[in-house]
Amino acid sequence: MIPTRYGYGYAGLLLLMLLGAINYDNSLGHLLCFLLASLGHVAMHHSHRNLRDLDISITAIEPTFCLQHARFMLNVINQDDRDSFHISIAHQHKQDLPRWQFIKAFNPLHTIEHISANNNHSCSITIPALTRGWQPINKLRLSSNYPLGIFFSWTVYSQQAQVLVYPQAKGNRSLPMHQGLGKQAQYRPKTGDEEFAGLRRYRKGEPLHRVAWKAMARDDVMRSKHFASPEGDELWLSWQNVSDIIDLESKLSQLCQWLLQAEADGYLYGLDIPGTRIEPSSGKTHQHQCLKSLALYHD
Repeated sequence: MIPTRYGYGYAGLLLLMLLGAINYDNSLGHLLCFLLASLGHVAMHHSHRNLRDLDISITAIEPTFCLQHARFMLNVINQDDRDSFHISIAHQHKQDLPRWQFIKAFNPLHTIEHISANNNHSCSITIPALTRGWQPINKLRLSSNYPLGIFFSWTVYSQQAQVLVYPQAKGNRSLPMHQGLGKQAQYRPKTGDEEFAGLRRYRKGEPLHRVAWKAMARDDVMRSKHFASPEGDELWLSWQNVSDIIDLESKLSQLCQWLLQAEADGYLYGLDIPGTRIEPSSGKTHQHQCLKSLALYHD
């Protein structure tokens, strides 16, 4: 806890009042000075208690793309029998500042005006996603200048939570062509004219219109219909497609952009990079699996 600039002004005013009361031997001046000093002392204890029994938890961490913002839910829990007021939430965005500039290392994110006793408050928090892979959320700070604004108190929480950051979706190349087709032939989206190739166990994220409901009614096993085109229009996104790109992050960004485009265009697509091979499929779960492989890739 430290005084704010208003706190220093408040202390300076009390000092001037005390000097004036001593100089003029004014008992009422002494009384007013000591009364205001007592008020400041009480405010210091209230400022400390306002944060003393607060705790936090992080939930619903959503993956994001590099150079965008990661979003998660922050629950602030008041375990005290008294209400808490004017709680500011900040995130540590700098770690190399000297200790005396500790306050500047945090970026304000959100302010909670009131948390009832023995209650909690949930809010959506966003932080910048700067590096690919697992990015730690780092430290979060709860602070307050309640009740008079003359003291700034804070508490810092070190979190073990991490957010998955995909590569930046960036690239100006079109989807690679099928190896078995001519150089001018491009992949085409699914049109519904594929041949039925059988049933397979349903994968989370696949469209519900492909679920074999009649087969499920017989044995209570959820399966999806699998189709194959006689032309074999499954799309493979491989490391060879970007072998001429020198920079690693540029390679991953181009593959990431292709994955998003393939999913949006309705392709069955697979990913083949060093150390990882994911068979062609589609859907949000498959897309996340491919993007996660790119996010965690290392030479």
